[in-house]
Amino acid sequence: MQPKYRNQLKKIILGILGLVGAGVILLITNRYGAGITPDSVAYISAARNLAEGNGFLTYNGLHLIVQPPLYPIVLAVIKKILFIDPQISAGYVNAILFGLIIYLSGLLLSRYLNSFVLIFIGTVSVLISYVLVQASLVALSEPLFIFLVLLFLYYFEKYQTKRDFISFFLFSISAALACLTRYTGVIFILTGIICILLLGRNKNKEKFWHSLTFILISVTPIGIWIIRNYFLSGTLVGERASSSYTLFDNLKFFYSTVIPWYLPLNPAWIYFIFILLIVAIWILFGLDPAEPSNKKALKLIAPSLIFVLFYSGVIIISSTTTAYDRISDRLLSPIYIPGIFILFFIFDKILNWLSNSFHQKLITALFIVGISLLINYPVKNTIQIINWYLEQSGWGYSCDSWRKSETIEYLTQNKLLGKNYTIYSNEPEAVYILTNLTTKRSPAKTYYNSFQRFDIFPNQKYSWVTSENVCLIWFDKTNYNFLFTISELQKNINMTEVAHFKDGEIYTFLSK
Repeated sequence: MQPKYRNQLKKIILGILGLVGAGVILLITNRYGAGITPDSVAYISAARNLAEGNGFLTYNGLHLIVQPPLYPIVLAVIKKILFIDPQISAGYVNAILFGLIIYLSGLLLSRYLNSFVLIFIGTVSVLISYVLVQASLVALSEPLFIFLVLLFLYYFEKYQTKRDFISFFLFSISAALACLTRYTGVIFILTGIICILLLGRNKNKEKFWHSLTFILISVTPIGIWIIRNYFLSGTLVGERASSSYTLFDNLKFFYSTVIPWYLPLNPAWIYFIFILLIVAIWILFGLDPAEPSNKKALKLIAPSLIFVLFYSGVIIISSTTTAYDRISDRLLSPIYIPGIFILFFIFDKILNWLSNSFHQKLITALFIVGISLLINYPVKNTIQIINWYLEQSGWGYSCDSWRKSETIEYLTQNKLLGKNYTIYSNEPEAVYILTNLTTKRSPAKTYYNSFQRFDIFPNQKYSWVTSENVCLIWFDKTNYNFLFTISELQKNINMTEVAHFKDGEIYTFLSK
């Protein structure tokens, strides 16, 4: 078959895999809706307010500060043009993004690898990854961010090869949009500068000016947003506290999160990982740089390697110094696909080396069988996650246990409460997304995921009740252990119980 038709066939196969991935996500989220977490509620509420001309306001009436704006903007544009509510459109957006992620991953693997069989298996690894499937089932910014990671790598590779302005501009725009999707996107700025200076084929003077232009394009949008944050809140990215996790904790979380993506987390596999690491170091750093083919191969995979190292390092360090969610699949998911690129690049080099030394067809067959067996473990996790999603009829606040809550049902039928009282809750995101009532969070003792107390403690519980008629919606089951408990609040506030349910209570008290 001629190379032209072979490339077309390859793209068709990759496109089919992308459509399969998009179809799976669409099928699940179309039935139960995208999963909803507290961060999802912030995005959805900001998108609704933006589409209605109210600016970036969230469910509690406060400005969107803690999260960047691009994901809500995407949902708001869809609502404005197609009149689809963000809570519904989030599933469609994720399905489309997941399909594009699979397709782009295949295109990039095609540039890194010689063996189409490895390209196909690597793309399938993206399709069946429980990390990416899980991220795509929930209304969060991760699929958009991961898509921008791939666009960045795709257009930087084009910029390396063609040295044209369009590729340079598009990879710079990808970095700028990534920063507007997640604050950790600033890692793209450092990654891009290093890639231009070390991996670009331009002269030193051109590299210097390209670096400055890249900085200007990628920094300006997020810079404007951060300045806006400062004028509104006095903080750059929201108020943050010190972390409750140590560096050792986060290194352990990192290891126990990343390794199961690719291998069964079993002590017996430690030896395999160690051997693979030695081989990887030999391949990535031991190849003769003077050999043109080796030099080209190393330059192709280097941006993925640089991104993985920088992103992992920033997440580990920042989660040690700053309180937010512990290191998890969600936080580290952007490095999954670059990790696949590096892993399959190593596999491809090992396969070529063995094929030159032994019987090529036999070695290729054994290699494919071995990789397929490794994929079997992530597949089981993916099936488990999908089954769990289906059994719960959704995820988070979109699942049956929340939708059928007696407390939520009462609030839905008695929305007049919201006109006479300021509503607070220990699960404000649930109240808003399920009843559309503007809801504030009940008083907290410490910052989220931190031992650090609020500066105004202990007077907060008194200032809370000086000027408002309050309705407190209290759910018995909650993950927010940093709030004052209901018994602690009742010691200082004379509350009246309005209703009692299996899953919660409703209280009111008048202003003083």
